[in-house]
Formats: sequence, structure tokens, C-alpha cells
Amino acid sequence: MSELKLKIKKCGLIRKVNGEKKSGFYGKVITSGKKGFDEIARDSVKNTTLHPKEASLAAELLLEGVCEQLKQGYIIDLGPLGTLYPAVSSKWEEDAELLKLSDMSPKVNYKASDDIEAAIKGASLSWATAQEVKEGTETPDSEGDTPNQAASGNGGNDGGNDGGNGGSGDGTDES
Repeated sequence: MSELKLKIKKCGLIRKVNGEKKSGFYGKVITSGKKGFDEIARDSVKNTTLHPKEASLAAELLLEGVCEQLKQGYIIDLGPLGTLYPAVSSKWEEDAELLKLSDMSPKVNYKASDDIEAAIKGASLSWATAQEVKEGTETPDSEGDTPNQAASGNGGNDGGNDGGNGGSGDGTDES
């Protein structure tokens, strides 16, 4: 297996720090592109007797089962892939009585397996060149991609989110 080399882009971000707007930057991965479901199935069955369509069908059946079990409130252990579990995004409040269900939204959290974590943890990091930024695919923003809110003096605990708020990376995050 080859060594992963992650290219990092510097992204501007405006945040409120102790009530004052501050400009700063954070790092964001520029990937080699995106692999589709069928392409992964095709690549995964090389040197086996399994047909790519069989692999795709098995994965689709697994997905149906996972969705049904999540709807029933179960934590889903996907073995070598990791774990999915129901969670909620929530505001942080000093007083428990101030928490409101109307301010919360359900979500699914994913915990990567040790094997998947190991595939990324050993990666070497380097700054992306302008050409690599132009040709590569920026990782989508999601919770946890932008810098941790806890440092901003706004609390940062949202009941399962690891602190990021999914800022767009366009410099307009004002959480």
C-alpha cells in the first residue's frame, strides 16, 4: 500500500472570538478526486470470482439494513468499516433548563475503525500548489472541518459534534 500524502489548502475564515470578529485561516484537504460507489465495487473485486454488480448489490442490501436499524435507534457496528450511531446537534447552554428540543436536530455520527483511521493517520502533509488546488477536489465542509469553536469563547459543546460548525471556508463563518 502506498503512503498517503495529503495536500493542504489555506482557507480564510472570519469568526467571533469573545464577541469580536477576527480574520484567520485554517487548513483544508485537497483530494485526488472522488470515487463512486460502482467504481469502488469494481476495484474491490479485482482478482476474485465476485462480479462487481454482486458487490454493489450486497452493499445496497447492507445499506437498507443499516437504515432500518438506525430508524429503530440502534448503534450500527460495521465491523472493519467503523460504527454509525444516532446523535443530535445541540446548542451549548450553561443551564440545562435552557436546552430546547426545538433547537436540536438529529444526525448520524460515524466513528472510523482502527484500520480506516490508520490509513489516514500516517499521512504526510504538504501545502498544495496553486495547480493542485485548481486540479484537485476540495473536501466538502461538514461538522468538524473548520476550527474548533471552543477556542472562540462560545462554548463549543453541541452534544456530539466535535466543535466545528461546517463553515463554508469562504471567510464568512460568524459562529
